[in-house]
Amino acid sequence: MDVSKLFYPSMAEALEAEAKAKKKKNGANKIRSIGRLPTPSIHYQPHVSATSNPYNFTNVFALFGENKNKILFSDMEGHSSTYNTELHSFMIMPDLNSPKGPNCLAAHITRTAAHARYDFDIRPDVDYDFFAYNPHGEHTDSLYLMDMDQGKPSSFELLAYYPVGEWQWCSLPLPPFFDDPEHKACSNISYAVIDGTRICISSATATYSFDTVALEWSKIGDWVFPFHAKAEYIPELKLWLGLSASSPSDLCALDLSTAAMDSCDVLPMVHHVGLDADFPEGWSLKNRTLVNLGMGRFCITMFFHTADDGPQVIVFTGVDVLPCGDNQQGGQALHRIKH
Repeated sequence: MDVSKLFYPSMAEALEAEAKAKKKKNGANKIRSIGRLPTPSIHYQPHVSATSNPYNFTNVFALFGENKNKILFSDMEGHSSTYNTELHSFMIMPDLNSPKGPNCLAAHITRTAAHARYDFDIRPDVDYDFFAYNPHGEHTDSLYLMDMDQGKPSSFELLAYYPVGEWQWCSLPLPPFFDDPEHKACSNISYAVIDGTRICISSATATYSFDTVALEWSKIGDWVFPFHAKAEYIPELKLWLGLSASSPSDLCALDLSTAAMDSCDVLPMVHHVGLDADFPEGWSLKNRTLVNLGMGRFCITMFFHTADDGPQVIVFTGVDVLPCGDNQQGGQALHRIKH
């Protein structure tokens, strides 16, 4: 999909169009139709047809790779494959140790020599110097998948490529909150990758960190991220930004740097970025995603069901998020421009 069509040629045109849109009362008039979506480049189907197994359906899609050039696909049987968007090629991957359900966390981590040193204790054939002298390539790509529905033998797994030339799934230690008998899996998994080595994830009541080098869990604090799904680090803002869990059409940002996290017993200050969304009556929001396009630009995708069982509507919104000085709380203020 050509996302450039979601943005005006200039900021001035975007601001002018937004000002005009605010004068209109009917939300439907503010949404421009682009007709049908472009023809898909690739199609995915379960390895086993739904006819023979009605519980078999496409389960996990995950984007990973140092250049975000790989898409992992896995079904209910744990069969998996990747599509390389640069080479336009498929590769069959090993089966997962345990199939993952729809409530699944997916995080990409670029592997380093430090990761390989720990691997050496398990696999003596791993040459960690190879990572030090070859800091880029297939061997540095890895994907972490965690099924939030605990009870599976391998709910948390790592897909990594070893210099000997093979991909492999490895089971990882489960988070502490899985031991809580009152833990319930939720559809909104709030998490972020910090410092390139730590995966931080919130349960219903607290936030934990997984060190991907030491393979150890630790508790950060008795507070939870305000994000809906994943928050991503934005270099231009020096903040982690994601969809707001409390306001469906808004964004929020936090400083999750090591200095801020290690000295923080309470939730860091939240920067709210409102979008002033106005949708027609009878539209019911079912899902939403945020895609980082780089340089402070984002695409927000919202999936709606319409009244009277009408067709599903997908709304794409192009947004610029810019720093604009300090706010009253002493932190960095953010300004958004909706296209």
